[in-house]
Amino acid sequence: MTTTDRRSCLEVSREAALVALAGAPDAFADWWRWWEAQDGDASVRRLVAGFALSRPEAELVALLLAAAASEPVARAVSTAVDTEGGVGGAGLPLWLACRVVAGLDASALARSAPLLRLGLVEITEGAPRIETRMRLVDALVDRLLGDPVLDPVLTARMQLLPDAPPGMREPQQGDQDLAAVSTASRRLAEELSTALGTRGPLGVPPLVLARRSGTAELGRALRTLGLLPWSLAATSLPDDPDEIESLALRWSREAALDAIALVVHDDAVGSRPALGSFLDRVLGHVVLTAPQAPAELSRGVHVLTERPDGPDAMLLRWARELGPERTRRVGPALGPVAAHFRLDEPTVARTAATAGPAIDAAGDDTEMAAAALWHVAARAVTPVPRPGIRIVEPAYTWEDLVLQPETEATLRRVEAHVRFAARVLDDWGFAARLGGREGWRGRGVAALFAGPSGTGKTMAAEVIAASLDLRVMSIDLSQVISKFVGETSKNIAAAFDEAERSGAVMVWNEGDAVWGTRGGVGNAVDRHVNAEVGDLLQRIEEFSGFTLVTTNLRQAIDPAFLRRFRFVVDFPVPSEAERLRLWRSAFPAATPVEPLEWERLAGLPLTGGSIRNVALGAAFLAASAGTSVTRTMIEAELGQEMRKQDLPMPRLTWSEPS
Repeated sequence: MTTTDRRSCLEVSREAALVALAGAPDAFADWWRWWEAQDGDASVRRLVAGFALSRPEAELVALLLAAAASEPVARAVSTAVDTEGGVGGAGLPLWLACRVVAGLDASALARSAPLLRLGLVEITEGAPRIETRMRLVDALVDRLLGDPVLDPVLTARMQLLPDAPPGMREPQQGDQDLAAVSTASRRLAEELSTALGTRGPLGVPPLVLARRSGTAELGRALRTLGLLPWSLAATSLPDDPDEIESLALRWSREAALDAIALVVHDDAVGSRPALGSFLDRVLGHVVLTAPQAPAELSRGVHVLTERPDGPDAMLLRWARELGPERTRRVGPALGPVAAHFRLDEPTVARTAATAGPAIDAAGDDTEMAAAALWHVAARAVTPVPRPGIRIVEPAYTWEDLVLQPETEATLRRVEAHVRFAARVLDDWGFAARLGGREGWRGRGVAALFAGPSGTGKTMAAEVIAASLDLRVMSIDLSQVISKFVGETSKNIAAAFDEAERSGAVMVWNEGDAVWGTRGGVGNAVDRHVNAEVGDLLQRIEEFSGFTLVTTNLRQAIDPAFLRRFRFVVDFPVPSEAERLRLWRSAFPAATPVEPLEWERLAGLPLTGGSIRNVALGAAFLAASAGTSVTRTMIEAELGQEMRKQDLPMPRLTWSEPS
């Protein structure tokens, strides 16, 4: 007989049951020979092996199946009960089962035994155990009859993970433009196989904790292992303990009968008591996507190795979510998107869907389609509120900068290193020399902007970010630095994590406060501070994004940090020619300004920031007076700016009377 014949299990069970009820010895010998011949994926094989049923328990299941679905067996049971004068009721009495199944006794219905503990059998309540009536649960009867329909109580809370997003396709052999082979995906499947193949002290596989992998990504890996993936949101779990027990029992039964696995998703920061209770009770293969496993778990936990997907894996992910047509429209520019934005799978899917209409509208204009995808990807991550860290849109462009030619040229080189990173590192092969294509090491660009306050360091950072269509992550070191041991390192690590997720340009203002020279070790606190600085050295080297550190005191920066910067850009006090350009552009065209001698003002040794402050202050004076901006107003604001810097007010000589 074959497992494809839906009558096979019932037919063999019926024959064995009729022989057993007739009093013949070893009535289930043929049933066991049939069982041994079945494929390992057959439901009856999974039932006996998955629930570790003893020989008498397995024969009882066969007897109960025949009694539920075979008229001759049901009548034979009824006749035997009537002949013995048994207590009436539906189901097979335990005493009769013990009579016809060798080795079966009343302990088979113990609450700790598999038949009741795993919900395979339903019993009548209130009668003496030996008089207890038994019947197989309907879901198990259906399964053994060949109807593999998942329990409706489960499908009300769980859903089957799709093999691929609707309208998408997997990359085909030779489809080099879509993606190379995903090494990260293979590693995920291999580690899942190892973890799920082990058994803990309770005899069940450990709970697998996946902190980074997305639900769909795990689903694909489980399918490669021959497991059908179902998903459950932690928020869908009931609060009632009895309902949790019932749900766990039902899933455990289905998991033993089918090659299925459960992916549970929980994004809560705190623990959910219902989740821990469910995970401890459910059997089979379970993967949890969450920041951490519930603390109260008694079952073992295997934490998947956190290997961030490399550029190849990210490229494959983007191509899957965009689909072949939109991938074609974005063209080679998909590589830079995949290399710059380290988004998880759900965020990539959401970003691809959001950018889709703009990509479609671009038609065959590859540059426009790529720009639309990049813009949405750069704003796909909603920043997590953290003290001292904020993500803003840049407000300046190249036209706003007034710098020495060599300084501006260096800044444009910085921009080029970010803009063309994917082409140089991936297409031209430099990534392999910097740490390997699979990872992110060596991909980051770090720059130090050094110069007096007001010389345009922060503005230059925003200009580069705007040119690259990226947001700026501004970090307030006064809130990041902590007096508590270890807190500064933790805060800075959180900033790096946020920058990696968002793809924003990371700007550390007044960086010498943290990136400065390390001191000697005088006490335990000094050792911790130096250890934190060492952690930062390592983190900036491994960071794959774009980091800008500004400082007023270049000489205060630790030389060990200077070696980590690809660019060190000096912002000197502007020359007189540059100050002239700054003064002439200080007032917007709509501002009423009386004729001024800009050359006289350009002779003052002011920075660009000071010039902007003077212009803004004079404009407010003019607005309050209801007049144009006058020389007198500019002189008044110059005095304020000089006093703020503890500098004497220079004497201005105008060639014309004011």
